[in-house]
Amino acid sequence: MEQLPELGDAPLKQDHEVDGAVDGFRAAAAPAGLRNDGRADLALIAAEGPVAAAGVFTTNKLAAAPVLVCKEHVAGGRAQVILANSGGANAATGAAGLAACRATCQAAAQAVGCEPGQVLPCSTGVIGHEVSTFAERINQALPGLAAGLRPEGLSEAAGAIMTTDAFKKMARRRTMVGGREVTVLGMAKGAGMIRPDMATMLCFLLTDAAASPQALAGVLAEAVEVSFNRISVDGDTSTNDTVLLLASGKADNPALAPGDPELAWLGGAVTAVCQELAAMIVADGEGAGHLVRVRVSGAATAGQARGLAYAIAHSPLVKTAFTGGDPNWGRVLAAAGAESARAGHAFAPDKCAIYFGGVAVAREGAAVGPEAEQRAAEVMAGPRYELRLDLGLGGGEFWVLTTDLTEDYIKLNADYRS
Repeated sequence: MEQLPELGDAPLKQDHEVDGAVDGFRAAAAPAGLRNDGRADLALIAAEGPVAAAGVFTTNKLAAAPVLVCKEHVAGGRAQVILANSGGANAATGAAGLAACRATCQAAAQAVGCEPGQVLPCSTGVIGHEVSTFAERINQALPGLAAGLRPEGLSEAAGAIMTTDAFKKMARRRTMVGGREVTVLGMAKGAGMIRPDMATMLCFLLTDAAASPQALAGVLAEAVEVSFNRISVDGDTSTNDTVLLLASGKADNPALAPGDPELAWLGGAVTAVCQELAAMIVADGEGAGHLVRVRVSGAATAGQARGLAYAIAHSPLVKTAFTGGDPNWGRVLAAAGAESARAGHAFAPDKCAIYFGGVAVAREGAAVGPEAEQRAAEVMAGPRYELRLDLGLGGGEFWVLTTDLTEDYIKLNADYRS
């Protein structure tokens, strides 16, 4: 069974910054006038030269212009620059959006001294936002941004990509690869429009390890599957989701290729960083007051466990029970029964058990009793806990991280463009 990510015990809404840098990378951030609040809204991350790179992107058919261009550029397996902005998604902007994105790549390449195809563009913000001055504003800011690149600028870059985020999201791991210590540092943004595949998010992962683009692609795909593809806030899939992994090779380990046993160490570090960032994104869910790991065990198949975990995690009735701290296990069982009927899966209520934390509130499809529900309510009063449904049918298991659903979520998204 795969390792479950730690839920942690820190307050949900607090900055997660890490000190230091990653050898071979510099970064900077500045306000380009894309936002209306004067905050930094443009980030530049640059390697010393072209480095191995890989990416994973949204599955939404309405892919934003930067997603289309970034996929095209990263396909060659080499990149030098990540150019990211908040204040506008550049999605649903047609030919004008694509032209603006390509223009900013050209300007970034000129500012840093690389080829336009080595620039990986990323954007986040309002979908359908006017782009008539988009490229102009970014291009005006780029020379100063490039001049300010420095190894310690990564934290500033993490702040510049925030939209409705309440806090910065950064994580770091170190491990040994080929007898050399390597670092993996990640930054992410995301708080709403969260659902696989992936969540509405940007994530930039940097490492000083030496690895081929093919090795990075495999590592990244595995890490995303057990991190960003296991989170849900509101069940909506974004247009701009992008996860990038760049490797400078400055650690001087023997270069990793697919199938290399040492690749597991790098993969473990990348996965750990992704899981930590994924948990931060859910904890920062718009209006969220609880982080809940929904785990389905005892399913007939892993596919059934997956479908039921998402059905429970997306259910407004279940999520509002989380908000009220109510161990309303009947809602959980009803969501599971409805999804099983829709998908044609086996479902036996008299074999089911439901737990909040380690407290069983239902066994064999019936209530354990008022005392158990009281203890479960005490578990739910905490900011982080696990809800587990065991179906009693087999060995299939799946988990997903989710949040409660509060009035603040509605208020924030009702006024998002105001």
